[in-house]
Amino acid sequence: MRLSTAQMTNAGVRQMLLRQADLQHTQLQLATQKRVLKPSDDPVAATSISFLSTEISQLEQFNKNGDAAKASNQLEESVLTGVTTVLFRVRELLVQAGNGTYTEQQLDAIAVEMTERLQELQGMANTQNANGDYLFSGSKVKAEPFTRDATGSYIYNGDQNQRMLRVSSGVVTPVSDSGFDVFMDIKNGNGKFTTSSNPANTGAGIISPGTYQAPPNFLAEPYSVTFGTDVNGNTTYTVTGDTSATVFVPVTVWQENDQITFNGITTKVKGAPAAGDVFNIVPSVSQDIFTTIQTAINAVGSFSDSAAGRAQFTNIIDSTQETLDRSMQNIDIVRGKVGSRLNVVDSENNSNLALLVTSKATLSDVQDLDVVEASTRFSQQLVILEAAQASFVRVQGLNLFNFL
Repeated sequence: MRLSTAQMTNAGVRQMLLRQADLQHTQLQLATQKRVLKPSDDPVAATSISFLSTEISQLEQFNKNGDAAKASNQLEESVLTGVTTVLFRVRELLVQAGNGTYTEQQLDAIAVEMTERLQELQGMANTQNANGDYLFSGSKVKAEPFTRDATGSYIYNGDQNQRMLRVSSGVVTPVSDSGFDVFMDIKNGNGKFTTSSNPANTGAGIISPGTYQAPPNFLAEPYSVTFGTDVNGNTTYTVTGDTSATVFVPVTVWQENDQITFNGITTKVKGAPAAGDVFNIVPSVSQDIFTTIQTAINAVGSFSDSAAGRAQFTNIIDSTQETLDRSMQNIDIVRGKVGSRLNVVDSENNSNLALLVTSKATLSDVQDLDVVEASTRFSQQLVILEAAQASFVRVQGLNLFNFL
C-alpha cells in the first residue's frame, strides 16, 4: 500500500484537530461546570435538563406569587383589624348614647366622635398598597372604592371580582376581597328583618330587634304592628301585612314584654305605646357599614328630649346596634377567610421549596460536571494532543532525500 506525503499530512492534521476539539470541549465543561453543553452530548440528559429547568422556573415563579399573595393578604388582615377596632368603638358610643341619661350636649360630643370614626373607616376602606392599587376595589384596582355623592349616600365604585394568584400548579388563591362583600353586602337588622317605630308615634313604646325561626319564604312582606285600645280601656295591638292587608294577629290585649309572634317572627314591645302608634317589621335588605353609622349619627343629631323622642331614639339605636353587630360579624368572617388564605400560601410555599430543592438536586446530578474527572481527562487530552503534534513533526521530517 502506497502512502503519499499528502495523505500522511492530512491524516496527521485531522487527528490533531480532533484532539484539539476534545480538549476544547473539556475546557468549556470546566469553564461552565456543566457536563452537557449541547443536546448531542447526551440526548437523554438534555431532555431531562430541559424539563427540570422549566419546572424550577415555574416553582420559583410560584414562590414569587406566594410572597405577593402573602403580602397582600397580610395588608388586608391589618386593615380589617383596624376596621374592627373602629367598629368596636362605635358600638361603645352607641351603648353610651342609648343609656337614656345623656344630655343633648353629651350626645353632640358622641356624634362628633362617631363622625370622625366614620371618616376613619372610609379611609381604611380606601386603603392602597405599595403599588398604588386600591385594596378593596375588586379588579378595578385604580378606582377609589368608596365615595359619597351629593346626597351623602356612599357609592361603591369597584366591582365584585377577587384578584387571584397561582401559588402552585394546583392552587389559585385570592389576594383581595371586594369592598362590596366586606362593607356593602350586609343585611340590616337581625339579618331576616329589621324593626322600627313610626316617627309620628306619640307614645314611649320600644320594639325589640326580635328573632326569626321559620323558612325564608314565610317572611314575604313588611308588617305593621298597630296599637289601640278596646272598650275596656286595655291597650291592644294587631299585626297586618302591608302588601297583602292580611291580618296575621287579630286585636290582642297587650301587656308589656308579651311576645308578639307570627309567621316565625318573634318580637316584643316595652314601655308605654299610645293608641295609634305603629311599629314596622320589614324584611332585611343589604346596607353598607357607612350608612349604618351615619344613621346613628343622624339619630343622635336629631335627638328630642321627650318621652316619645327618647323612645324613637332608642328604637333607632337598638336597630343600629343590631345591624352594626352583623357588620362586625361579617368583618370577622372575612378576616377568617384571609387567615385561611395565609395558611394556604404558607403551606404551598413550603411545598414549593421542598420540590425546588429536590428538582435542583436532580438537575445538578444530571447536568453538573464532575470536576475531578474532567480535570484528569483534560490532562490526558493535553498529553495526547502534545504527542500528536510531536509525532506529526517527526513524520513530516521523514524524507528519502535525507538518506542520499
